[in-house]
Amino acid sequence: MALSLYVHIPYCIQRCHYCDFTTFEQSLIMPPEDYVKLLLMEMRQRHHGVAGRKLRSIYFGGGTPSLIKPSLIVSILKEVATLGFEIDQSTEVTIEINPATVSESSLDTYIQNGINRFSVGAQTFNDDLLKMCGREHTAAQTRETLSLLQKRGLNYTFDLLFALPGQKLAQLEQDLNELVDFQPKHLSAYYLTVPTGHPMSKGRPPENEQVSMFELIESHLGLSGFERYEISNFCQPGFESRHNMSYWDNTDFWGLGLSAHSYLKSSKWGTRFWNPKTFPAYEEQVSNAATGSPEEGLPDEQVEVLKMHESLTDICHMHLRTLSGLPERLLNELFDGLAASEAASRLNSLVTKGWLVKSSQNNWSLSPEGLLLSNQVFEELTFGPSDF
Repeated sequence: MALSLYVHIPYCIQRCHYCDFTTFEQSLIMPPEDYVKLLLMEMRQRHHGVAGRKLRSIYFGGGTPSLIKPSLIVSILKEVATLGFEIDQSTEVTIEINPATVSESSLDTYIQNGINRFSVGAQTFNDDLLKMCGREHTAAQTRETLSLLQKRGLNYTFDLLFALPGQKLAQLEQDLNELVDFQPKHLSAYYLTVPTGHPMSKGRPPENEQVSMFELIESHLGLSGFERYEISNFCQPGFESRHNMSYWDNTDFWGLGLSAHSYLKSSKWGTRFWNPKTFPAYEEQVSNAATGSPEEGLPDEQVEVLKMHESLTDICHMHLRTLSGLPERLLNELFDGLAASEAASRLNSLVTKGWLVKSSQNNWSLSPEGLLLSNQVFEELTFGPSDF
């Protein structure tokens, strides 16, 4: 059974104004060498029960993994191989990079050691918008980094942020025009999400213009050969993110490092578990852990054994994020008649509303209107213990 690994590297040049991930300015936390020692210790202690499995993907996220020495990233990859995980040419190995944090030399090291995909946190080519977001890099540095990747013909994905305060439709179109010239294989288009009252919640484009931005991204990328395969993700044919698909199609994933989350089908409906968010707590847990499986020995507050209604909610939400949708066959395979029937009833009701469509292969998927109202769709498909 396939497994995906996520490795959290929480080092950043700065904290972006909109970020809610567990990341820190690099000068304020323990040296990366010490942190990677803890990561390696965690892997050695907790790999039992999953070692030997085929790895669908390895993903170095953060943070900005390219801020730490490439040799440290390599040491993690070597440990993965030493522990007996199966890696072959089909294993997608991604590292997140920010503009101006890679060089010809670091790229050589990454590529020689099996990294075959790069995720560029560019966000926009507009310097004023970058500054407003709290980003340290400039548009010129983004262009330099993309040119470096393009020149080598590397597989990379571009992160685009939109619906920013003060952003105009014409500025977004300019971003799209420029990024497709660099020929990325993949693009993630993220709608800015901040809580009410956040400084970046003010001055944003009106709702109708945000909808126009959403539509512009899809139409512009479609004309440039990209296919939308998930709510926020587009790719050239065959370049879907294998790692993200693990989250969306109910594949096991194991998260390593500070605050990393995991999901394994180690109980009837699956088990979620996660690591502490603070360095002292993470260090103490790793230093005192006994040898075992990834979730073994964790405190109760870091483990959630899913119930049927929670698993059904996850299956509906995750599969419907993808444009291929949720197969009726899968519902019937995974859940008993009553639960599958209740889910099918709600799904068909959403077809009647025009928010979902059902294919000739009996897959439910979001309609064009449903894509714009996906949060409401997911609300309708959130199940409780008393629903069946």
